[in-house]
Amino acid sequence: MNHRHQKWEQTVNRNSDGLLDFAQARTWGEGDNALLLVHGFGDGPYVWKTLGPALADKGYTVRVMRLPGWNETIETKRTITLSDWESAVQSELLELKNTHKHVAVLAHSLGGCVTTVLAQDQELSADALVLYAPMLEVSSARSPILKTSTWFKIGNTLLPDSIIIESMFADHARVNPPRPKTERDPFNPKNIFEMIYTEMDRFENQAPRVTLPLRLVLPGEDRVINNQRSQLWFEDLVAPQKDLFIDEAAGHVLPLDVDVLAESDRLVLWLTEQGIAP
Repeated sequence: MNHRHQKWEQTVNRNSDGLLDFAQARTWGEGDNALLLVHGFGDGPYVWKTLGPALADKGYTVRVMRLPGWNETIETKRTITLSDWESAVQSELLELKNTHKHVAVLAHSLGGCVTTVLAQDQELSADALVLYAPMLEVSSARSPILKTSTWFKIGNTLLPDSIIIESMFADHARVNPPRPKTERDPFNPKNIFEMIYTEMDRFENQAPRVTLPLRLVLPGEDRVINNQRSQLWFEDLVAPQKDLFIDEAAGHVLPLDVDVLAESDRLVLWLTEQGIAP
């Protein structure tokens, strides 16, 4: 893994701060209401490259944040904590709330788990939450013999803390071609995986209740996240308003796999119903 990581590093570019050159957080648009977009595991702001500008064109201010550690060096990732991820979301949200009438959060995969945990703890001060294939439970569809969670427990016990682990799978996209690994962040130290499973455990120990409108978007097939777990959670969820949409054609990488024009139209309609018009 160390050798593969070194070879991959030779194919990407980092800035003076050690950040991958395609992973900069950014803002599109100048609307009165804002949307905060949060990426998922092994990813970064780049995953919103089509849906973000489309929503800005509709009239929103669109802020695409980067969770701490992602797209940074292995050394930096070893220092990251769950609190860093949650605090970054809260900080970005507060900054937008200080300058905009209303703010909604759109979150994919791991970002969906982090924001759901915050929302169920009533620590997400957004006006609405939209989840794209949230990482509430990892799928075992690509796991040989044993469940993914079982392999994690075995690996967490046997593997040294210093190990670098590569995500061997391509994007699970069904509409568009998967991205090359030079547009993702596939190498992570063991502590990142420990944090992810800790956050999913925190989710499991919470009551399914939020105090803000929630929209859940799932793909027709997901080989990364367990769709059924997300649907069961949605059925039990108590919320002021909740909506479920299944994009039958799409795979896990929903922000890149959805029909951008159709999804941005659906979002505007739903957000407007929540009082967050462009």
